[in-house]
Amino acid sequence: MLELLFLLLPIAAAYGWYMGRRSLKQKQNSAQKKLSRDYFTGLNFLLSNESDKAVDLFISMLDVDDETIDTHLSLGSLFRKRGEVDRSIRIHQNLIARPNLATEQRDMAMMELGKDYMAAGFYDRAEEIFLNLVSQDDHSEEAETQLISIYQTTKDWQKAIDITKRLPRKSQQGLKPVIAHFYCQLAEEADEEAGKLKGFQAALKQDPQCGRALLSLANAYLDAGQLPQAKQMLNQLIDADAELFADALACARQLYQELKDIEGYRELLAHAIDKGAGASVVVALAQRMIEDGDIKGAE
Repeated sequence: MLELLFLLLPIAAAYGWYMGRRSLKQKQNSAQKKLSRDYFTGLNFLLSNESDKAVDLFISMLDVDDETIDTHLSLGSLFRKRGEVDRSIRIHQNLIARPNLATEQRDMAMMELGKDYMAAGFYDRAEEIFLNLVSQDDHSEEAETQLISIYQTTKDWQKAIDITKRLPRKSQQGLKPVIAHFYCQLAEEADEEAGKLKGFQAALKQDPQCGRALLSLANAYLDAGQLPQAKQMLNQLIDADAELFADALACARQLYQELKDIEGYRELLAHAIDKGAGASVVVALAQRMIEDGDIKGAE
């Protein structure tokens, strides 16, 4: 009898293990069914334009399974894209408030909340969040890009320039035309001519093809009596952006009058036309020919 008992013990242990596994699996299946049912209900609320009920349900489901966090991030992003920023903010704030949230997940939720604030026009709150995320290696570049967008919107050009300097060199190279634009904005807002000149020169260092900076420098050098420099800027402008040269016609005409080089003026206009300058430059050249008595050439 005792020997039979010892033989039955492994069977009893195996049966106990099997029943325990079965019970656990049943509980897991039950939880998964409830989770699926809740998600289905939430989606119905969304499709029925009952967004507030959907938000309440999805937030309550956070207590069920931490693996739903990615889904909630996507849901918040969806609300933001639909223009329902208040609901997106609510979802992301509730995510961040969870005490057991992993650091990486919290940073992701903070990034999304910062984007919510930007969409809502709360730039000071968004700036504070992105400045905190700049120090996180996994999110620094995206946070810096978002900060640049904020400073462009708020026209804080110096801050935008400062942030671009923190980006990786490869990213800075791609942003050089944008950075040149920031320097041009700073130059135009400067009170003194020296500040304007410095800003446009800085823009040209970032992007030698920046037509805006070339045109502005041509006018600035002309006003300062630096005629060779003005002439150089006009020639560079034709090569960089011939279509923009139409805006430089008054500057070019005055420059070559002061240089007493009418033939040089005609050659400049002809060069611009060859590079693709528009009808305004063609008309200007024809007018110059008429003034010079070259009626046939003007025709």
